[in-house]
This record gives sequence, C-alpha cells and structure tokens, in this order.
Amino acid sequence: MNNDIVTIDGYMVIHSFFVGEKNVIVAENLKADYRYVCAYLEENEVFSQFTDCALSNDYLEIMTLYCDRAKEQVENCKAQSLGDKTVITPEMCRKLNEGETYKGKVVALKTDSLRREYENAENQLFYAVGGNGINPNGLGTKVYGYNLATNAHYYNRNYNIIGVVKDECLPEWAKTKLTEIKKDIKNKEVRHNER
Repeated sequence: MNNDIVTIDGYMVIHSFFVGEKNVIVAENLKADYRYVCAYLEENEVFSQFTDCALSNDYLEIMTLYCDRAKEQVENCKAQSLGDKTVITPEMCRKLNEGETYKGKVVALKTDSLRREYENAENQLFYAVGGNGINPNGLGTKVYGYNLATNAHYYNRNYNIIGVVKDECLPEWAKTKLTEIKKDIKNKEVRHNER
C-alpha cells in the first residue's frame, strides 16, 4: 500500500498487513451501518478496491478475522517457498560487457526492490527475455522475463538489476528451473510457428 490514506466508499483503512500475495486491511466508517470492514485491498495505478469483505460493528470480531487472514498470508508465503534463504550479492554477479544485453541471461534483482519476505535468491533470480530495458542504455527500463523459482512471467526495471549472476553462484535448483523455463519457451515458439 502506498503512503496515502486509502478511503473506499467512506471506509478509511486503519490497519494494513501486506505479506505474500494479498494486502489484508481493516477499515472504518463512523457513518455506515457497519462501522468496520475486514477485506483484501487490491490497488494499481488506476483504482483501489476491497474484496472478500466482512462487515461488523464489533471491533474485536473484525480484528480476530484480520489476524486470521494475516496469519494465512504468512503461512501461504512459507508454503510457496523453496527454502533457499540465500541472498545474491553484487560479488556474485558481473556487469554487462560493452554492447551486451540482459537478454537470455539470469540476472539478480536488488533486495531493496523486493518486499521483505522476498529478499532471497528465490525471488531475486530472473531470466531476462525481452523489453525495452534489456539494453541498459536503451530508451526504456522494462525487462521482461521469468522468476526462476515460480516460472511467473512479468517485468522488472533494469535499474533494479544488480547484474548477471555468475554461473558458479547459481544454485542447483535455479539451474534446473532455468532448463525447464527455456524448454517451455522453446515449446511455445514451436506451437506459435506451427499456426
């Protein structure tokens, strides 16, 4: 959640807990039939909304639900982890050579660009495949690719990249995942070309 106070339909967020995939909130509206709401807050650059809302006038009831949902997010985050708490440091990476791009390379993201629960190799390791930011001197900053631990496809900004991970510093699980991702990409290209 950004630093601005979020108010939706007259409910102002008074508690917020964001770990893992969901931001659990408690919001209050002194003029509503139900004073408190416990919900998940979804936000982007355009809008904010509450989902899976529970309403009550009983603060302790809402706080119990809030704590239950917050704990559930922590447990979900733990369950999705591979257990590798290694942190990739600048010493484990190399800078690009002149004229070289990030495309086709495993890069490490700076830990300060990640939320606290994701400050580890599982979430730092990113296989770069494209985007205007693939060339550090390009006009754009977006680098598209895949998270090695989850195979999730998304983009990062090139200014959040430490460098290219040295082969000897790449964990074994990451080498296996990289092979799987490359195979998936190749299969998608073959299917696309067969159309």
